[in-house]
Amino acid sequence: MTQSSQLVRVVGFSMMALVLVSCTTDMQRTIDYKTTRTLPPLEVPPDLASPPTGADPAAKVQPSTTYSQYSAEQKKEKTEPVTPGAVAVLPQFSNVQLKREDGVRWLTIRSEPEALWPRVRDFVLANGLLISRENPRIGIIETEWAENRANVGDSLQRTFARWFGTLYSTGLRDRFRFRLERGVEPGTTDVYIVHQGMEEFVLPGTPDLVQTRWRPRASDPELEIEMLRLLMVGLGTPEPAAKQQVATIAATPARSERARLMRDQEAVQLSLQDDLDRAWRRVGLAVDRMGFTVEDRDRSKGVYYVRYLDPDYGTDKGNWFTDMFSSDKPRPNDQFQIHLKDGEQGTTVEVLNKQGTLENSKVRERILTLLYEQLK
Repeated sequence: MTQSSQLVRVVGFSMMALVLVSCTTDMQRTIDYKTTRTLPPLEVPPDLASPPTGADPAAKVQPSTTYSQYSAEQKKEKTEPVTPGAVAVLPQFSNVQLKREDGVRWLTIRSEPEALWPRVRDFVLANGLLISRENPRIGIIETEWAENRANVGDSLQRTFARWFGTLYSTGLRDRFRFRLERGVEPGTTDVYIVHQGMEEFVLPGTPDLVQTRWRPRASDPELEIEMLRLLMVGLGTPEPAAKQQVATIAATPARSERARLMRDQEAVQLSLQDDLDRAWRRVGLAVDRMGFTVEDRDRSKGVYYVRYLDPDYGTDKGNWFTDMFSSDKPRPNDQFQIHLKDGEQGTTVEVLNKQGTLENSKVRERILTLLYEQLK
């Protein structure tokens, strides 16, 4: 046998061994996102945190630029000796509870938001997701669209998908919104995770020309609960304890009627049979799932400040693309307030304009209807 033939056999056996190892590992994975784009720099919530005493505000920390560099830094930190008396940069959180009220599931952590924010952000990047938008002031982290490679065919296909990128594809894309809020109990933080999905579909046409487009798909509660479980483990909860909390929450029955949308000749009204605390959580989750841009929120006033563009804008002439660059027709105000207040039998949800007065256009009915579809 020639030397080149032996080399081919060695390479072939090595490839097969890697495939078998990867297949064995993939059997236990349900989430496998991976990206290699440049990572955004770390931001600390300015209004949620105050710098520690003696800290230099001008001191700069060089962030990781790629996921591979991030992974290398994490491995390095694990192997470096710990200096006696040193404080851990990313501490473990021993008190992490998974909670549920009807369709809302979230984590309550015994920690202030300023300590938890970098840890949640670290978790997002460690799971191969990139951050497309983050607002430390209101505690929101939103990821880029990504493909869950754990769903690519069988184990062998998942392995080749890692090596060759687009050789196999699920035709599905996911992104997540992480929202941190101060908990009801002092010294705690609530973390909500919302999934949004897109799916690829083939346009009708000739067999010789295949064209595809992307369209929204429903949020996946199972992906949300799995991401919450992974975050629990990432924050220091033992795996068996995290699984037990998930099983307990899954067995909790939900109430039947949760929202009512009432129409009369004058207006549409949305009411929830919940107190303000519960309604605030449910409406916040619905707003996240609908993909609204949340610019601010004020829990004391019960207001979410959002952006929403009327889909009928520009249908009378041209289209949204031409209207966007046309000076003949100004764009309408797309800033609204979703206001929650005490009602006769629970909580009433209203839509206000930017000035804080009741919105009288058709947008009010559309937003309330969208909320109702999420809350019913």
